[in-house]
Amino acid sequence: MIQVQNMQQPAQGVTAELYSQVEDYLALGKPGVENETSTQKSSTRKVIKKSSSKSTSSSGSVENTDEWTLGVKVNGKTIYGDAAEIVGRMVEAEMGASFQEEALKAQAVAAYTYVRYHNENGSCPQVVAKDDVSDKVEDAVNEVIGQAIYYDGKYIDATYCASNAGQSMDAEHVWGGYLPYLVSVESPGDTSLKAFGATKTFSESEIADYLEDYLDMDPYSYSDPEDWFSNPEYINGLYVDTIEVCGQTVSGRTVRETILGAQINSAAFEVSYDGDSFTFTTYGYGHGVGMSQQGADYYAMQGWDYVDILTHYYTGTEVR
Repeated sequence: MIQVQNMQQPAQGVTAELYSQVEDYLALGKPGVENETSTQKSSTRKVIKKSSSKSTSSSGSVENTDEWTLGVKVNGKTIYGDAAEIVGRMVEAEMGASFQEEALKAQAVAAYTYVRYHNENGSCPQVVAKDDVSDKVEDAVNEVIGQAIYYDGKYIDATYCASNAGQSMDAEHVWGGYLPYLVSVESPGDTSLKAFGATKTFSESEIADYLEDYLDMDPYSYSDPEDWFSNPEYINGLYVDTIEVCGQTVSGRTVRETILGAQINSAAFEVSYDGDSFTFTTYGYGHGVGMSQQGADYYAMQGWDYVDILTHYYTGTEVR
């Protein structure tokens, strides 16, 4: 699949569990930065109210979007509104005021580009958005609103995720289509997070049920449990490209999203069996393609500005 407008992928922020940094920030264990003071946390502005959007509809069609007006879906409802207001709500949901200023700017430009890309291709993407936006986030958004990420003069599909596995993932190995700006790059800041090496344990009976549902067969008829998962092949560092599940070759993404119903953090995983349960050790949080939000924060702490961050994660692009 080469035509980027036909690429099937999860919308940014499909669930707060996977893509919202506000809820997951403490669980990911951001290193080296103290929490916001109570004064900073309470300093918010009502940037856009549900009743103040220009128009809403139940369809995903794009109506009258342009450089300063965006169309998105929030909780299944299509909203059209001022670009700065919508991007501010998105950045608050995806990061929040505890992130570094340059990381917030990078997220703002990526979010704006992501929506513009989809609006220009005739759709309103599903996003997460807060109603209240902090002063810090609003100020960062206002600094960069209207700037976008381009490849060959066109908006890119600026996907992002909570954190990568120390290295980002090639888009073609997740969604099937090669994009020159969504290729694997280093993301060292992610390896110091609690999400790097997080574990999730399932009982043998749980895994047996999941495998029976997916394979339409009793896994015990194939082999003993220690052989249900075997021969993983890795790509882009720690991401599972393929793995044999009861003798059938499936992708790591299939294990994570379909067999286990997104109950593990990432398709970068290792699996072990101890005699009565299976433990999945995961690296990173989310699909792994494009900008790592935690990686962006790490680079901002190293003195990188938002352009440095964006052109690192989106190869061969320019920001203007």
